[in-house]
Amino acid sequence: MTVAPLLTDTQEAKTRTRQRLIDALVKVLPVLVLLLLSHSGGIRSFNEIGIEVPWYAGILIEILCILPLAFSRTNPGAAAGFMAVFCAAQLLIGAAPSVSALAVPLILYACAKYGTPRVSWSYLAVALLGAAALAAYVMYVDMYYMQQYEYYRDWSDSLASAALFAGFAAAVSLVFWLAGHLAGRRRRELGAISERNQLLIRERDQEARLAADAERMRIAREMHDVVSHSMSVMIAQADGGRYVLAQSPERAEQAFTTISQTGREALTEMRRMLGVLREEDGALQKRPAPGVQDLPQLIDDVAASGLPVRLHMLSESIPQLPEGVGLAAYRIVQEALTNTLKHAGPQAQAEVWVATAAQPSPALMLEVRDSGRGSAATDDGAGSGLLGMTERARLYGGTVTTRAHAGGFDVLARFPLTRGAGEATARTTAEAAPPNRTEETR
Repeated sequence: MTVAPLLTDTQEAKTRTRQRLIDALVKVLPVLVLLLLSHSGGIRSFNEIGIEVPWYAGILIEILCILPLAFSRTNPGAAAGFMAVFCAAQLLIGAAPSVSALAVPLILYACAKYGTPRVSWSYLAVALLGAAALAAYVMYVDMYYMQQYEYYRDWSDSLASAALFAGFAAAVSLVFWLAGHLAGRRRRELGAISERNQLLIRERDQEARLAADAERMRIAREMHDVVSHSMSVMIAQADGGRYVLAQSPERAEQAFTTISQTGREALTEMRRMLGVLREEDGALQKRPAPGVQDLPQLIDDVAASGLPVRLHMLSESIPQLPEGVGLAAYRIVQEALTNTLKHAGPQAQAEVWVATAAQPSPALMLEVRDSGRGSAATDDGAGSGLLGMTERARLYGGTVTTRAHAGGFDVLARFPLTRGAGEATARTTAEAAPPNRTEETR
């Protein structure tokens, strides 16, 4: 868990070092070469009108004005502040702007592009103040030389010269600052787009993980229903086959045949679901999921296992259901009958009703009743089976109600339908069926 942050910090440090090296080669080195060439004709004096300092101190101050360019991208605010201090020191020692003045617009550009808005605007103001200080310096130099050499010059001419120098310096500063500001805005927009893309990628990955978890939960419920139902049928058939083996070999053979078929069907179903887990490209061909239309076959299979069960349903009265709703209804009936096989006792019978209701709102109604032990059962089955029924119904806006009583156990499930389909099918059911809800008996 700590390797990724360490790698990120290392990569960031390498990037900053590479940026400083590039700035040193592209910005600092050329300006230093120009500075050395400007002094190649002789040593300049830095004490005509200001504080008297040695010539090497003046050159050192100019070099210190240039060196912060190496940090203009990685630390633009600190580099600009460092440069401003030594630019002010140049004016104090009476050094006229030289090659080191080229560093000022470059650092302004870097502040506007790579710095925060506060850094950008602050050092633009500092640069404009520097331009005003340059104007004051020009006027002071003019007055100094007039006194030194005792000649007269109109003060308006000095003011015009000072304004020309200050205006040129301010214009250059503004141009480079605007260029950096536009480049910085584009850089921030690209950074925001990149960050948004990264967020979308993370969100997509998270949704994929959630979808995979939901699919695993769905397959787990499917596995539970398939295994539980198939094992219950096989156990019931095995017990019955062992009982009738000596009395009726034909019935025993039929029981063992049912066990074999049920086991093969369960194995096929499990392979199909496990194949979904293994398949990544969606190329696996799957048979359609069971639905309400497959309930007659389910009833036949349960009846063959020894549980007397009847289905009451008019197939044409049931509307076209979404695949998920049909599968949920099928699994609820399957789980309810499986619980009957497990817990209702040897003399139990079951009935299944499937119909639609229009009041209070259109809905698909499922009801499974058995005449088993009910509340007298030592194990009421209140485990993952009933919980799975409730979760399946809730997934599609439905409800499941269970009730254990002295005469057996009841399971009632309700799935909401669209109003148009529900009303139409309810009318069909009311016209075609007698009031006792027994439409089609299997």
